[in-house]
Amino acid sequence: MINKIHRENPVTHCYTKGKQYLKEGDNDKARDYFDMGIAMVASKRKDGWEVDDILEGTKVETWLMRFWVKLENNNLML
Repeated sequence: MINKIHRENPVTHCYTKGKQYLKEGDNDKARDYFDMGIAMVASKRKDGWEVDDILEGTKVETWLMRFWVKLENNNLML
């Protein structure tokens, strides 16, 4: 079941795993997952998706904001 969710909602999976690793104190893994999420959304933008398009039930713009806020608010920016 987990693998099916991961395949169907990879951006959501990255966000959820990033938050999980933050709670566990593993900032490196959290950063990796947030960065992967940004890369996935950026790939969609490169393919022509607009900021108002819906990706996994959420606007593309909102996904980008969520990932960036997690990185910035937790001092995970490199």
